[in-house]
Amino acid sequence: MPAGLAGGSVNAIPTVFCIDDNPRYLPLLRVAARSLRATQGADAPCLCVYAGNDQTLLDSLDREGIPCARYTPALDKATIPQRFHRAIGAFLKLELALLPELADMSYCLYCDVDVLFLRPLDELLARRPRYMAMAREQTAPFFHEYERLSYTWQGKAYTVPMPFPIWTFSSGVVLFHLHQLRKHSHIHNFLAFCSQNLERIGNLDQSLLNYFFGKRIERLESRWNCPPYRRNAAQEGHIIHFHGPKPWEIRRPLWNDLRIHDFWPLRETWKSFLHTDELSAIEAWEARDG
Repeated sequence: MPAGLAGGSVNAIPTVFCIDDNPRYLPLLRVAARSLRATQGADAPCLCVYAGNDQTLLDSLDREGIPCARYTPALDKATIPQRFHRAIGAFLKLELALLPELADMSYCLYCDVDVLFLRPLDELLARRPRYMAMAREQTAPFFHEYERLSYTWQGKAYTVPMPFPIWTFSSGVVLFHLHQLRKHSHIHNFLAFCSQNLERIGNLDQSLLNYFFGKRIERLESRWNCPPYRRNAAQEGHIIHFHGPKPWEIRRPLWNDLRIHDFWPLRETWKSFLHTDELSAIEAWEARDG
């Protein structure tokens, strides 16, 4: 077990991040880990899951004191359509129940790296969902073109009915019940469904979780996955999720409608966790394409 998972109480639930080789994920991860420790204590257990081989990135994680789980996923670039490769690290969350480093854990809190921890997580970590718990996506209902999706596993055919429309749960923050997912091969059924329906999804890994688990997903309050453009996010949010514009994307017209409410002050809070040399890189991104 990585040292970072042994911190805190014996039964501490780890916070897990997933990352790929996109260089812009590293400062996001740094702030996520630093704000987690500022909120939950220096020994708050966390883990970064990585499927790549970039030694510079691995060295950065080591200097930051973030334990890294090297993992070879079933859903990789050979199976995931090219159009999703830009966010391929997000698919790693689908396989956390199979991760050896989490084998002794019943639960874990998964968070996208573009989060900022503002307030304690104890109430969230005390929850015990049957399969998983997620907050609603901050968008309109998601419509899809299928009434049902099918897959086969171990020689048997299965059909998953699709709700219409679906009020999507956001996979940016997920409290996973890993033990339940391992029981009765739920995780293997799910990955068979995923691999056979990747061409039929609309919103990356999030669609796969919503489609397969549906009503088995328990709802979290929005404060546990709170975008900065939500009114009163700074006053109410425990986990701020920079869904949409990242903290350095301050000019691009695409995000004009989402740089509202508490985006600007929360952006400054996010930047406060970076060192001077790290801020220089962020400022360069702001000037070039922010």
